[in-house]
Amino acid sequence: MSDVDPEDLWPVEPSEAVQDALADPKLSAELFSAIVALTVAIAENPWLPESTARDTAGDWRRLPIPYGRGLVEYVIDTDSHLVRLTRVIPL
Repeated sequence: MSDVDPEDLWPVEPSEAVQDALADPKLSAELFSAIVALTVAIAENPWLPESTARDTAGDWRRLPIPYGRGLVEYVIDTDSHLVRLTRVIPL
């Protein structure tokens, strides 16, 4: 993790679907590691430059998993200062 003050971190809460995807024994270790690394990056800055908005408000975001491995989708709850990881789409 970078030199981000812990007060500035956004807690990331995985949905049940994301938990199931990460617990799948068929998920490769490399893909699991890439998703965990993205989760850390999202906690540091949910508005990552690589992410794109899924709605006009920009609260729903989509972020590619490096090397074309899929997508991670999440919603930023600014009222609760929380990020909900809603879906992982491995390719």
